[in-house]
Amino acid sequence: MDTEAMTSRKQELRRQLRARRTRTYRDEAGQRRRAEEGRRLLEHASPLIALVERAAAEAPAPPRVAAFHPTPTEADVMPLARRLAAAGAHLVFPAAAGRQLEWITWDGVSEFVDSPGRGFGKEPTGQRLGPTALADARLVLAPAVAVDRSATRIGHGAGYYDRALRAVSQDAMVVAVIHPDELLEAGSLPRGAHDVPIPHVLTADGIVRLVTSARP
Repeated sequence: MDTEAMTSRKQELRRQLRARRTRTYRDEAGQRRRAEEGRRLLEHASPLIALVERAAAEAPAPPRVAAFHPTPTEADVMPLARRLAAAGAHLVFPAAAGRQLEWITWDGVSEFVDSPGRGFGKEPTGQRLGPTALADARLVLAPAVAVDRSATRIGHGAGYYDRALRAVSQDAMVVAVIHPDELLEAGSLPRGAHDVPIPHVLTADGIVRLVTSARP
């Protein structure tokens, strides 16, 4: 698939997947479903919490964890973010900075404010660490529109996370947090040369380890 055809295919898939997400989660019943899935997501995240607790106990500095503030129809990762902060994590959240992300610290309790970046939800008001903060991350919780079982992620289209994830250490655990029906069959999503494979997915149904060696 050439670059132009791949871009067009991604745009169409993104439109379809976002529309489905909106239909499922935008109304009152959808928000109740999202809240319940958020509770289940937290239950299934116990291995991630244990990872952070071990790292906090063993390392001289709190382990850095990247999370994101979800939009109203994204999977609700905030209960997990609060639990990780309580477990001793040093939380950072993304903010737009030109064509890349920079990272802002969050203390686990402070309020978030509206982000000026389109599609970024909200951001904390803590210390800005610049665009290289993920190099020190132990765990990265990343948003996605969908991920397939060959570890291909489709994001919101600007390439922010693909660029950011290239700075992540091989020792870090990278997990996309999505709704259960957004984990698709292998090969469902096109992968380009600049798309970073995602090793793990967390949904309300559990954590799934993906085959990152699958074909682009």
